[in-house]
Amino acid sequence: MSFGASGAQGGIISNGVGYFLLLYYSQVLGLDPALAGLAMMISMIVDAISDPLIGRWSDRFSHKLGRRHPFLFASVLPIPILYFLLWDVPELDQTGLFFYMLIVTILLRLSITLHSIPFNSLLPELTSDYDERTKLTTTRIASAWFSGCLVSVLMYGWWLADTAEYPDGSGIMRAEGYVAAGGATAVAIFLCLGFAAFSTRRYIPELSRPKITGTSVKDSLRQMRKTLVERNLLAIFVCGLFGAVATGTYNSLWPYMQSFFWNFDTQQLSIMMASQVIAAVMAFSLMPLLTRQREKKGVYLLLSVVSALVVTAPVFLRNIDLFPSSQSELLFPLMLLMGVVEVMLFIMTSALLVSMMADVTDHRAVETGLREEGLLFSVESFISKVSAGVGVWIGGLILSAVSFPRDANSTDINILVLTDLGWIYAILLLIVYGLSILGLLAFRLNRSAHSQNISSLDADATDFHNLTKPSHRK
Repeated sequence: MSFGASGAQGGIISNGVGYFLLLYYSQVLGLDPALAGLAMMISMIVDAISDPLIGRWSDRFSHKLGRRHPFLFASVLPIPILYFLLWDVPELDQTGLFFYMLIVTILLRLSITLHSIPFNSLLPELTSDYDERTKLTTTRIASAWFSGCLVSVLMYGWWLADTAEYPDGSGIMRAEGYVAAGGATAVAIFLCLGFAAFSTRRYIPELSRPKITGTSVKDSLRQMRKTLVERNLLAIFVCGLFGAVATGTYNSLWPYMQSFFWNFDTQQLSIMMASQVIAAVMAFSLMPLLTRQREKKGVYLLLSVVSALVVTAPVFLRNIDLFPSSQSELLFPLMLLMGVVEVMLFIMTSALLVSMMADVTDHRAVETGLREEGLLFSVESFISKVSAGVGVWIGGLILSAVSFPRDANSTDINILVLTDLGWIYAILLLIVYGLSILGLLAFRLNRSAHSQNISSLDADATDFHNLTKPSHRK
């Protein structure tokens, strides 16, 4: 339940930022798409600096509530408040809109870091089991997609539904709908964050305490660098980074592709998002079967190849007239099925990557004698934010490159613009998926190596207990 709650709030935020933020700021508020993307990119650069520092801070933080929970409690209020402010935008010109989006986004992402890194860092200490870790991460990520899809259903079916003033699919231009959604989802985010923090509080006595090493700042930075360039971590970073770029680009352009390229109306989009809830259930159910007695790396690579093909093939085929047209009765059910499969694969690959990260933390603990979950999971946190940051940036660049019109209905857009959008979108995603797959080839930890690492850590813990156990002399 705790991992589900943490995932749910993350899914709500990721869904809003990934699917609707670019659409809201560029099409509804009138901000240049390239400027919206630039704001997300700058905030991501701030993350690149702040994430490892906050991760390292939580590794070494000493408090009666442990290393992680002070950060979890500190994030409960700022995140929902800043998320609401992201949508409740005052009337501003282009420059004002840019700086408003930039400042609120930076503060929001810093606040998210206070929760995401410490909470994810709990995983390696709560369970050392190779498969149980994958189950917990699947729970978190499936919950994220479930909650995100539920919000999208409400967005298209309620907050952005067509009205007499906004007919024929133009409900997505209703500014008041975005503000109302921001307020309602902010309350849900607050409840999820509070539950995740309080429900894991009982585990505090069982968690590791920071080792007071007395190292200088210079030595500490040297240790951070040594950890962050570890081979297996770099493999996960490169793989996850390009995978996040692919997912973020897919998410940021999803409303454009579905509304304009495929020409679906808001009712159909609402049905598509509702059907994707099934994907979360399927991923949660099928993951244990796929990973049982198999290596995480091999399963991840296979699922990534399938995902790349499922996402890009329909667009390629549509552009060369080998896919059902917008007038065909087959198009909607076919894309409905493809959407469910796409989301199921996204959930599975994301869960596997986080689970592999947890295995890396044990490997580093054996080599260094330090528990550095916060520093290591700062990489995962950064990767997850790249999904939104770079995705919105690339999405904005693509829209600018094809001269996509603002305030346009699907019937107003030149077919050549949509064709160009499809080519750039599909080719770019195929390239990025390929780079992600190549990145993981350098990963070397497997089930056997993990078992050896856990045995070594258990032996060290036993030796420490015996060493510190008081002796009784007769």
